[in-house]
Amino acid sequence: ETIELAMGGDGGGGPGYATVPVKLSNEMDDYTFYFTQEGHGIVNPLHDIPLFADKEKKVFNMVVEIPRWTNAKLELKTKDPLAPIVQDVKKGKRRYVHNVYPYKGYIW
Repeated sequence: ETIELAMGGDGGGGPGYATVPVKLSNEMDDYTFYFTQEGHGIVNPLHDIPLFADKEKKVFNMVVEIPRWTNAKLELKTKDPLAPIVQDVKKGKRRYVHNVYPYKGYIW
């Protein structure tokens, strides 16, 4: 499964970015997500994704760690090579955000 990101270029076919999940274990939700750029392969979101998607139109790129309507607390693992997104762990347990009734997961 690939999560497409609304990033890149001027919205008219500029460089496309996506995430690629890598399964780490047999646990159902144990994935690490790496960023890719069309034509370049895996990239580091902190160094290889430019601030501006279109500087003249003042359109910025951004990385959202926790997609809307999800509960897993995801973080950029900045000390790992290529800064992948992984589920945050505290005291050996995976972290999740609480639901805000009547919605599921983050709504903003």
